[in-house]
Order: sequence, then structure tokens, then C-alpha cells
Amino acid sequence: MTATVSAPRVPVERNSWPRDFALGVRLAVGGGRTSWMRLILGTIGIGLAVAVLLLAASIGHIMAGRDGRTNAANPTMTAIKGVSPTQYIGNDVSYQGTSIPGAYLHGTGANSPVPPGIASLPGPNEIVVSPALANLLNSDAGAGLRGRFPQKIVGTIGEPGLRGPADLRFYAGTGPLPTTGPSAANADNVYAFGKNPGSHSIDAQLLILAIIGAVALLIPIFIFVSVSSRIAGAQRDRRLAALRLVGAGNWQVRRIAAAESLVSAGTGLVVGALAYLGIRALAPQIDFLTWSTFSDDVVPSPALAVLIVLLVPVLTVGTVLFGMRRTIIEPLGVVRGGKPVRRRVWWRLGLIVAGIALLFLAKPSNSHSTGAWTSLIAAGAAALLVGVPAILPWLLERIISRVQGGAPSWQLAIRRLQLDSGTPARVVGGVAVVLAGAIALQLLLFAAANRYNVPDSSPDSLGGWVLVNTTVAAAGQVEADLATVPAVKQINMIETVNGFDAGKPDTNDQMEYNITVVSCATIKNQLHAANCVDGDGFIPSYPGGSALTVKPGAVWNLVGAHDRTDHPKIIGQYTVPANLTPLALRNNTTPGPYFGDGVLLTPSAAAKINLPADRYTQAWVLTDPHQAGATDQIATAVAGLTWQADVQSLNEADVLTADQKTFVTIRSVLLAGSLFTLLLAGVSMLVLALEQVRERRRPLAVLAAAGVPRSALARSLLWQTAVPVVLGVIVAVGTGLGLAALVIRMTSMTMQLDWTTVGIFTGAALALVFLVTALTLPALRSAMRLSALRTE
Repeated sequence: MTATVSAPRVPVERNSWPRDFALGVRLAVGGGRTSWMRLILGTIGIGLAVAVLLLAASIGHIMAGRDGRTNAANPTMTAIKGVSPTQYIGNDVSYQGTSIPGAYLHGTGANSPVPPGIASLPGPNEIVVSPALANLLNSDAGAGLRGRFPQKIVGTIGEPGLRGPADLRFYAGTGPLPTTGPSAANADNVYAFGKNPGSHSIDAQLLILAIIGAVALLIPIFIFVSVSSRIAGAQRDRRLAALRLVGAGNWQVRRIAAAESLVSAGTGLVVGALAYLGIRALAPQIDFLTWSTFSDDVVPSPALAVLIVLLVPVLTVGTVLFGMRRTIIEPLGVVRGGKPVRRRVWWRLGLIVAGIALLFLAKPSNSHSTGAWTSLIAAGAAALLVGVPAILPWLLERIISRVQGGAPSWQLAIRRLQLDSGTPARVVGGVAVVLAGAIALQLLLFAAANRYNVPDSSPDSLGGWVLVNTTVAAAGQVEADLATVPAVKQINMIETVNGFDAGKPDTNDQMEYNITVVSCATIKNQLHAANCVDGDGFIPSYPGGSALTVKPGAVWNLVGAHDRTDHPKIIGQYTVPANLTPLALRNNTTPGPYFGDGVLLTPSAAAKINLPADRYTQAWVLTDPHQAGATDQIATAVAGLTWQADVQSLNEADVLTADQKTFVTIRSVLLAGSLFTLLLAGVSMLVLALEQVRERRRPLAVLAAAGVPRSALARSLLWQTAVPVVLGVIVAVGTGLGLAALVIRMTSMTMQLDWTTVGIFTGAALALVFLVTALTLPALRSAMRLSALRTE
């Protein structure tokens, strides 16, 4: 009798889920070097995605903390009974294009309010600075800034008084601030700190930018999670086929595969959480585009954190099971090794059509809009961008199936893509989504910059003019100090007194007249007057007529420049004389001194009348554009006058409106996000390329042993990466342009094709191909060794 030996069988039990999951975990962590490499690559990919998602979930808390501290430092001017006010003059300093906010303070009593972050008000000639400003002043980069702060540094501002750890800020002490007379200060009486500025509803165009940006930056992250869970799929299927050989059922191997993917998801969650904690600890040292945050602010929303912990494993397992839906794993092999089933296109096109339809349903709006409107935009943009990686495998399959012939390296690459085009297309789909989103965002930002008239920050954008606000008493010293600055070409001193029609008692319902005192030199240089002698007076008129008509004999009530009450006190009167000369002014659209509507008087003419001592005084300074740092030179020259000289480069962020500042913030965040997601896409491409080299090490070694040159194999890797990328770039450019056009139609912005931006991002995507190929060459060289054939 001949004995028969049967292969051991995996026992099939009615309730075998725990055992199947346990076996999957054992295969993931104890399946040898191949399993370890797959686990490491999957963990890194999922970990990066989890870290990014946790950071995204922390944005709300970061913004809330930043806004809370900013509001806590806002002064309240409403009188509070029993509180001695603090005299307060806001004074921002500009240094090398960076705005340094600050204020001059003087307490009028023992209970005068103190800004958050400092224990007490600094005394005269004392100053408290933020830690970042203290470090800057002590560094070589701040050598030109030290002369701007002649006061003694007596402390630093604490966290409650700062927007972030990199916040540059100061509070300087001073003596009592005069509110009347030639030394009148532009001071406020502050009774408390912590004023809520009120809700600022974001403009519809800015809301659209934020929505599209969030969608374009988060979708590649989820695609990266999906791709990371399918690394080394072919080797996993071969292991599962071996399990089928020993008796495992079809559903058992799927449960085992799900358990393997859960291990990667679990380790990825742990690595991602650790990376997130590391970034959180380093947050105070990170300063990007003047943005920084404290570690305590980097806290994810609890609901979003729970969602991430649940969503990542579900997405990982779902991706694996979805990839196995048409894979028949039999004891003797995997059917997927044959000719792949042709992909269906209807549901892929359905995503794109649905996205376009939803964006069309969102009606154009220029106002603040509802949640349903924003949901339509978010869903439409998401469907359109998800359609990019969905359609790429189908397109790539159809195109490469018709490619024949070519060089050996080309044929090797095409044949490999014909056997398995899904995985490269999915990874390149992540790059294509990043590219499409980046192109759409940059076109939207380009259109929004024109719509919001965000000024150019270049030194020559306003003709080299610098404005110095001062007092009447300090005007002479300011002019003398400015004369010593090498970069100064021209100084125009201008004094202004405000007046209202004496026949109308309520100044709130009247147009404002200006009595401007200016020298003949300025009148000749800036107003192109043919004749001017000190003692003359003029009635200017602008081209096209003035909104006000100045009549000789008119009587104006004069008010103080620093009277901020609703009904300012009348401190004098002025009668327009009959001997003033009409003066036609040029169109006042170019940078330079502003004279307003009213009359122009030369200094001698002004001396003959009793003008109030409390008046606006400005020095409009024309600088040499060939000298760098003209604004800093001017500010250093007048620094000894402290609050009596406020220098404005006219390019600082404080001239921006609330919507402009919001746009600049959104632009900075989206720029950082686009760069990071593009880097993440490059990492995913590199992981795929290394994985393919590792899976094909034996065929590569056979080809090398048969005499195929290493250069030919390297070129085949290049073509294998380049073909999907080029196709992805074409689809991404079209999708990005289409998405931008569909979104811009809902706004008051104008679609403008910025081909430079499109070219830069397209070039960056193509450069990733060569970079990834170069980084895979060491792995290729190792795979081509003959030692790889020893097990054959």
C-alpha cells in the first residue's frame, strides 16, 4: 500500500476572524526582510500623511490662539470710571521691509492699564521688547536697527502679549504727552486692553480661495495614504497564493491582507503622531513668511483627531480590498499576472462631470455667502480633483496599449507599464492633483492680487517717497536731521489745518477744507507752478474740476488736528482772501505730497494769519532709488525724537485693508502648502520607483547577466516614470485651468492666464522625474548584481 502525504491545511472555522487577523499581523511583522521593507515603506508613507493631517486639524486652534492674543493687546478708548488712562501712541517701525509694531506709553495714575505680556509700564527712556526683537538687536543682522531704539531695554514681552514667538514688537515709555499746542501728540487715552474688534466676515472671493486651497492641499494627502497601503502588492499576493495552497479560503486571505494593512496603518499612526509631536515641539523655532506659533497653540481639534485616527485605517484597508476586487488568488498563482481587465471609464468621467456640474450650480456671488454655497464649491472642486487620479489609469492604459517598437530601453518601460499601469498611474495621480491644484490656486491668487490691489513691496513701487509725520515744534529738527541723510534728494515740509464752513454748525455733515502751508520750492517742484514768491497764496484745482469750490470771502471754522471727538472744538476761524491765485494742479495720481482741497499758503502768507498751533505736520521725502535702505537711514536719523517723528515707507503692511491682509495671509499659507504637497508627491514617486526596483531585482539581474547595458536599464526606469508623469502633467494643466475658470466666474475677478506660473509648476513636476530616476540609480546598481541570481 502506498502512503499518501497531504499538504497541511489551514483550519477553516466558523469564527476564524481573530485567527486570520493574528496571522496577518504575524506575516506583516515576521515575514522576513521583504515584509519588513514593505512595513517600513508603508509606515513612512502613512506617517507623513498622518502628521500633515494632524497639523491641518490644528489650524483652527492655532488661529484662535493667535487672534486671542492679538485681541488682548487691542486698546479700549471707552472711558471707565475710576481708571486713570494710559496715554498711548501706536508707532510701527519698518526695518528692511519688515514691520515692527509698537507703542509709546505713559501712565497717568497708579491703576493705569498695562498691555498684556508686561508686568508694568516702562518709564521714560525705557523700552520693553519681544524676545525675537531682542535677539535681532543683539545680532549682526540688526546692527542698523539699534540706533532706532535709544531707550534702555528693561525687560521682554511675555507670551500673552505676542502673536507668535517670532513676533517683533516693543513698548516704549515716555513722559506726559501733550494734547494741545505745537507739540500736540497723536495720543489716545486707553482705559483697558483686550478690545474685541468685532467679527470680520471674510469676503466671498477670499473664502473661495481658502476652500479651493484646503481641497487642493488635502486630497493629495489622502491619495498618498491610499498609495502607501498598496506598496509591494505583488509580493503580498504571492504570499496569499501560498496560503491558498495550504487550504486558506478566498475570504480568509482577504482578512489576512486587511490585517497586514492594519499593521501599517497602526504603525503609521504612531509614527505620524510622533512626527506631529516633534513638529509641535519645534514650532517656536519655525518662522515662515513672518508666521510663527507657540507649541501650546498646536493642538488638533478633538473631533478631527478622532476622525483621522478612524479614517486612516479605514482608508488603508478599503484601498487594499478595493485593489483585490478583481484579483483571483488561487493556490497556483495570481490571475492578475495575465492580461489585466480593461478599466471602465463611466464612473471616472462621472466624477469630473459631477464636479463641473456642482461648480456651475454655485451661482456667482460677490457678497458673504451661506454654508450651502461653500459646500457646493468644496464638493465640486473635490470631485473635479479626485477625477484626475481616477481618469489617469484609464488614459495611460489606452495610450500604452497602442505603443509599439522603439529602443530596447523604451520597450522595457512600455512592456512594464502594459503589465501594470495602475500603480504608476495612481502615484503619478497624486503628482497630477498637486499640480492641478497648484496651477488653479496660483491663477486664482494672480487674479485676486489684481482685484484687491495688493501693492508691490519693492522699494521703487511708490517712486522712492517716504513720509515722516511729526509735530510743529519738532518740524525744524526733523528737517535738519533729514538733511544729513545721504539718500535724501528732496524734503517737502507740509503743514495742514482742517476747516469747515462756518455757516453750518455740524461738522459731521460737511465737506472738509484744508489750509496747507507749503514752501515755494515744493509748489514749483510738485505742482509745476510757473511763478511763486514767499508770501503768495493759491487756490488749487484738479483736472476735471474739484469736489469743492473755494470762494473768496468764505469763512471756515478751524479745528485741532488731534481733536478726535464726534463734534470737534472750534479753535479759530479763517476767511479766504480775495488775492489768492488760481493754480491748476496736475492729475494727482502719481506718488508724492498730497495737498487736499482748499487753499495753499506759503510760510510768509501763513504767518500773517492766526493759524492754530495744533495742526498736522508732515515731511514728504524723495529718496535716491540707487541707495539701498533709504527708509532705514531716515528712521535712524530722526530716532532721537521718539514719538515726535513717525516714519512710514508707504510700503508697510499697515496700509493694507482687512481684506488685503487676509488675502496676504491666505496666499502665504497656500504657497507653503503647495510647496509641501509637491515635495510629498515627489517622495511618493521615489518610494514607488524604489519599490519597483526591489520587486524586479531578479529580472534586472537576469537582464544584466544576459548583457543588457546598465545605461539601458536606467533609461528604462526613466521612461517608466516619465510616461505617466507627462500624461499626468497634460491632464493636470487642463484640469487646473478649467478649475480656475469655473471658480473665477463666481467672483468679480478676471481670468488671466499666467503662463509663467504654469510653466514653473510644470517644469517642477518634470524635474521630479529626473530627480527620482537619479535617486534610484544606486538601488538599480545593487539589483543588477549577479548575487541576486543565486536563489534562481
